[in-house]
Amino acid sequence: MEDRMTLCNMVVEAGGKNGVVPADSTTFKYLEGKATVPYQPIASDAEASFLQEYRFDVSKLEPVVAKPHSPDNRGLARECKDVKIDRVYIGSCTGGKTEDFLAAAQLMATSGQTVKVPTFLVPATQKVWLDLYTLPVLGADGMTCVEVFSKAGCDTPAAPSCAACLGGPHDTYARMNEAQVCVSTTNRNFPGRMGNKDAQIYLASPYTAAASALTGFVTDPREFL
Repeated sequence: MEDRMTLCNMVVEAGGKNGVVPADSTTFKYLEGKATVPYQPIASDAEASFLQEYRFDVSKLEPVVAKPHSPDNRGLARECKDVKIDRVYIGSCTGGKTEDFLAAAQLMATSGQTVKVPTFLVPATQKVWLDLYTLPVLGADGMTCVEVFSKAGCDTPAAPSCAACLGGPHDTYARMNEAQVCVSTTNRNFPGRMGNKDAQIYLASPYTAAASALTGFVTDPREFL
């Protein structure tokens, strides 16, 4: 469900008006214990026609980043390996969900290395914040996300908020107050989006963000997976 939320969130950045994933058994299971009133799933009519249909073989996709200063400025992560970075930001409604932090923590735990640049963590919700302190990370000998991140030298997870994703005042947590380079799991990288108008933001997945934190450069996460 969290993967679907990210896809639907980023549809707008791709020029779409809305993004919908049809409800199925995964949706219904997710809603168990959450829905407090009866609901009726809505789906396209069986005879509905569409302007265009696309099919993607995801097994052939490579890790990508959105280079400054637009979400559609696409580049392969491995082709940006010479881009030196100053910080990493893992958070936001797009890239700060439980699965995002578990992915980043798993990569860091597997590597056994410490981060080379300041790495900020901002959970999307209070529930995600609690998950960071309670859920075990795969392949981390029972350690939680917080324990893995602490061992790797990351900043302590902040309280849930938009934080630096929207820039904000100069004292906003993790705001980019200088013209630095950041790998971020947020959804936009326009000039000034995270603070300084001359800062450069590379949008990436939690895996890519974690790998980049460990090397100090934009990094293809497959080097660690």
